Amino acid sequence: MYNSGNKGEDNMYKCSAKASLVLDQVRSRCQEDTQTNNKWRGRSGNYMYIMGRENADGKATGVVHKIAEDGSHKLCGSFKIMSDGIITRFTGLSKADWNNAMRNAEAEYKAKYEAETTEPATEEKVAV
Repeated sequence: MYNSGNKGEDNMYKCSAKASLVLDQVRSRCQEDTQTNNKWRGRSGNYMYIMGRENADGKATGVVHKIAEDGSHKLCGSFKIMSDGIITRFTGLSKADWNNAMRNAEAEYKAKYEAETTEPATEEKVAV
């Protein structure tokens, strides 16, 4: 479940855990740039993403708008994060940002979820 973190928003967007962790990384990138949850500075201007419909297969999708000098914004592309946490499309984010978000999300996923499932190996002696 992903919450964009906007004030007063209690609706959660359902997507896979890996896709949600990637979105969290994008959101932290936005926080660094603009102190908002969905706007960032790209190479060719300022952008914002808007979440789309929920997908049954766990993908996170939505649209990207480019923000003009006067504060208005216009649709310029879209984004798609697969349920396994792979970004296949994110208009306005550089490839380096994609790779950082995916790498950090994967590390967080392993620390958070795979650590819970691994049990310490115990030696079991069985009398024959």
